[in-house]
Amino acid sequence: MIKSNFIEILRTFSKEELVLFEEFISTSFHNKNVIAVRLFSEIKKFHPSYNDSLLTKEYLFRKISGRTKYKDTYIRNLFSDLYNLAEIFIQYRMISKSNEYKKLLIEELKDRDLYELAEKKIKSFENEMKKIKAKDHEYYLNMSFIYEMKSFLLVDKTLTDSFRTEQISGIIKLFVITLMENSFYLRVEEQRVNIRHSFDFLKYVLEFIKDHLSDFEDSPLLMIYYYLWLHYFYDEEGDKNFLKAKEYFKKNFKSLSKTDKKNIYSVMQIYYINKIDRGETGYNKEYLGFLLEMLKLNVLSHKEKDFINLNLFRNILILCVMLKETELLKKFITKYIGYVDLQSRDTITAYSYSHLNFLLGDFEKALELCNKINYYDLLSSTNDNLYFKNDIRALTLKCLYELKYYENAISFIDTHKHFIRNSKLLNESPKKKYMNFLKFVSELIKLNLEFDEFSFKELKSNFISTKKLIQSDWISEKISELEKEFQKK
Repeated sequence: MIKSNFIEILRTFSKEELVLFEEFISTSFHNKNVIAVRLFSEIKKFHPSYNDSLLTKEYLFRKISGRTKYKDTYIRNLFSDLYNLAEIFIQYRMISKSNEYKKLLIEELKDRDLYELAEKKIKSFENEMKKIKAKDHEYYLNMSFIYEMKSFLLVDKTLTDSFRTEQISGIIKLFVITLMENSFYLRVEEQRVNIRHSFDFLKYVLEFIKDHLSDFEDSPLLMIYYYLWLHYFYDEEGDKNFLKAKEYFKKNFKSLSKTDKKNIYSVMQIYYINKIDRGETGYNKEYLGFLLEMLKLNVLSHKEKDFINLNLFRNILILCVMLKETELLKKFITKYIGYVDLQSRDTITAYSYSHLNFLLGDFEKALELCNKINYYDLLSSTNDNLYFKNDIRALTLKCLYELKYYENAISFIDTHKHFIRNSKLLNESPKKKYMNFLKFVSELIKLNLEFDEFSFKELKSNFISTKKLIQSDWISEKISELEKEFQKK
C-alpha cells in the first residue's frame, strides 16, 4: 500500500469524478505528461480503497515502464505531477459548480474594458439571483457583488443609482445572517463543552430587527434564525418563538440549501436537549422523532456526499437505547452504518453493536466490543470524541455490573472519576450527571456485596431527588431488581 497525498485525494473522488479527472489530465492544455496519464490508469484500478497489497510503487513502475529495475525518483516525480493536477482539478470543479465562475468571468470582462459584455452577464446573473427564494448567506454575497459591479459600470451614466437602497439593505441582511449563523456555532459549543460566550451585541441586533420586522420578512433563512434566537433568549415560559421558527422552516424547506438545513436542524436540537436536561424526559421520544425526520429528509451532514454526521448517528443510537427501541436500532444500524465515513466505520460499527448487544442482553458480547473500540480512529475532533468515550465507559461499567464483575467495576469507577474530574472540556452539568451515575453504581455494587436496608432506603431516596443523572432509567431498574431480591430473602 502506498502513502501518498495524491491517493488521499483520489479516495474522495466519485466514479463520475474519476472519469472527469482522466479526461482532464488527458487534455494537453492541462497536462503534457502522457506517462502521468498511464500511471493514473493503473492506479484507478484500485479505487475506491487503494488498500490492496499489490498497490506498490514497484508494481506501478513495472506496469508503466516495462522495466524491472525500480527508480524511486521517477515514480515520486510522477506522483507529484498527478497531485498538482488533482489540486487544479478540485479547484476547477469547485469553481465550475458555484457562482464563482460567473463572478470571475464578469470581473475579467470588466478588467478587459468589455463593459457591454460585462453588463449583459451581470443582468443575466442578477435575474438568476432574483429567482432564489431562500435568500441565504450566499445570495446576499452574490447580490453585493452584482451591486458593486453595477456601481462601477454605471459611473457617470446616471445622476442617481436606483439600486443603492437595495444594496444597503442586502449588506445589512448579509451581516445579520452571518452574525446569527456564527453565534449559533458558539451556542452549540456552549451546549457541549465548558465554555461561555457573550451574545450582548446579538441582542441589540434582534431588537433592531424587531423594530423593522417588515424589512426582513422577505428572507426566510433570516427569519428562521431570528425566531430561534428569540426563543433561546426570551421564551422562558413557552415555545411560541420556537414553533414560529419551525413553521418558517417547514414552509421554506425546499428552497433552503443542504448546509442551511443541517445548520437549522443542529440548532433546533438545543431545544430538545434543554428540555431533557431540565428533567422533562418525555421529550426523549419527540427528540428521536425529530432526528429520524432528518434521516427521512436526507439531511445527514454538511457534506455534499451522503455521509452521516457522527453526532447525529450517536444521538439517534443513544435515544434508541434509552427508549429500548431494539428493532428500530437494528434497522438504523443496518441502513446507516454504510453512510459513516470510511476512517471511522469500523470503530462506529463496534460502538453501535456494543449498545445493541447490551439492549439484547448479551453483556459479554457488548463488553467484548467495547474493548475493541479505538478512539483515535473515531474522530479528529477532541470535543466530539469526548462524548463517544463517555458513552463507551458508561456502557462498559453497566456490562461489568450486569455480569457481576464487581471488583473490575470498582476499579473502573475510580479511573473514570479521575477522568471526569480532570476533564477541562466537559461543562459542569454533564460532569455532575456522570459523577452521580458513578456514585449510584458504586452504591449498588456495595449493596449487592452486602445488603443493608438503611443504606438501600437512603440510596432510593437520593435517587428520587437527583435530577442531574445519566442512565437514570437503567439505575431505576437496578434499584427495583435489588429491592425484589431483598424481598425474596
